Amino acid sequence: MKSSPFFSVIIPTFNRAELLKIAIASVLAQTYVDWELIVVDDGSTDNTAGIVSGFGDERIKYRYQVNAERSAARNKGIAHSTGQYICFLDSDDYYLPERLSMLHAELERRNFPVQVFYTGISRDVSGKVLKVESEYDTTGNIFDNIARHIIGNPQVCLSRQILEEFKYNVNFRIGEDMELWLRIAQKYPFTYLEHQHTFVVLEHDERSVNVMRYNTGAEQLKLYQFLFTDDHSGRNISKERQGYMLAAAYHTIGRYHIHQGNRWMAVRNIFMAWKSDRGSEWAKFRVNVLVKLGTFSSMEKIKELIGYH
Repeated sequence: MKSSPFFSVIIPTFNRAELLKIAIASVLAQTYVDWELIVVDDGSTDNTAGIVSGFGDERIKYRYQVNAERSAARNKGIAHSTGQYICFLDSDDYYLPERLSMLHAELERRNFPVQVFYTGISRDVSGKVLKVESEYDTTGNIFDNIARHIIGNPQVCLSRQILEEFKYNVNFRIGEDMELWLRIAQKYPFTYLEHQHTFVVLEHDERSVNVMRYNTGAEQLKLYQFLFTDDHSGRNISKERQGYMLAAAYHTIGRYHIHQGNRWMAVRNIFMAWKSDRGSEWAKFRVNVLVKLGTFSSMEKIKELIGYH
C-alpha cells in the first residue's frame, strides 16, 4: 500500500485551461517527486477536464464542483489532500523546478514543524523571470505584518494539521487568504523563507481588475469590517493599520464612483477615507479631491486628478 505523499499541491481553477497547462507542467517538472496535485475545477465550461486528464500522471487528481469561488475550491482541495504539508498554486502561475525540493530541505532542517512557511515572489515578464525584492517584516506585531504585506496563497506551505483546524471563509472573494492567515496566527507561528523565490506570477491581460468596471473596494470594506470586530483575531491589528486599511477601501470605492460619474457617492467615500486615516500622507490629497467634488469641477478633471492614486 502506497504511503501518503509528503506534499499536496492544490490548484483551484475556473476557465483557464490553456494557462492551467503551464501550472500543471511546472509541478510535473519538480526535482522533488513525492507529491500529489489536486486540481479543483470550480465549474469551468472550457476543456479543463480534458487538459488535466491529458497529462496522464496518477499523482494528478481532478475534482469538480459547481462554481462556488476560490475559497470553496481550496477547501475542497484540502479535504481531498493526503500530504503532510500543503502548498497552493493558482492556475495562472507556476513553480520553478526547485520549488518543492527547497521547501523540503528547509522543513527537514527545522525537523518538520507544525507552522506556516511563506516565500518570496518572482514574476514572469514576457518570458523573463525576475525576483521581486520583498520587505517582509519578521519582527513586531505578526497581525500587522500579515495585514501590511500581502502573502498570497501560492507563497505558502503549511502543515496539514493546521488546515484540519482552519479553513478558508467562503464569504469572501477578496482577501480570503489574509483572513485565514490572521486566524491561524493566533495559534501557529509564521516563518518567512527570504531566500526562496520559486513561485512565479505569470503576467497576462486578464490579471488586472479595472476599477472603472468593478467596485472591488466594497469587497475590501466588507472584509475589513468583519476583521476588526471583537470576535476576530484581526482585532489584534494596530488601530493605525486598521485606519489605513479602511481608508484604502473607502478610497477605492470613491475612485469607482468618480469613474462612474456618481459625484455624491464619491464625496461620501472619499470623506470616509479621509476620516478613517486623517494622519495619512494621503489626507491632503483626499481633501483636494473633496474640494473639487464639492465645487462641481468637471468629473473628467477629477478623473485625471485621481487616476494615478
